[in-house]
Amino acid sequence: MTDEQAREFAAEWIENWNRRDADAVLAHFAEDAEFTSPRALIVAGKATLRSRRELGEYWHAALKGIGAIRFMLDHVINDAGAGRVTIVYVAEIDGRRVRAAEFFQFNGAGFVIRGEAMYGAAVE
Repeated sequence: MTDEQAREFAAEWIENWNRRDADAVLAHFAEDAEFTSPRALIVAGKATLRSRRELGEYWHAALKGIGAIRFMLDHVINDAGAGRVTIVYVAEIDGRRVRAAEFFQFNGAGFVIRGEAMYGAAVE
């Protein structure tokens, strides 16, 4: 993935979340994708989800419990040789702002096969 493609992926990912369109986000994931998130443990009962179906169930359930969501892109890190992209952003969910990063591993066809979400300190 080129740097430009990584930036385009990140911008689309942010836009899709801001529209609350989990299905559009899911379209980037392989059927057998694996995704880990501390919030998945709370919503889905396990931190690591092991298919696009499980990930979709988690994201749809999570969105039902969120009144307002807005992500603001900070920057993108692209490791083209390894097929990895990191999106660093500020997540504002129901008025609470935190720094966050999401790590994505892509397969040769351009689909996410592995991902992980990290949430940091509150932002004022």
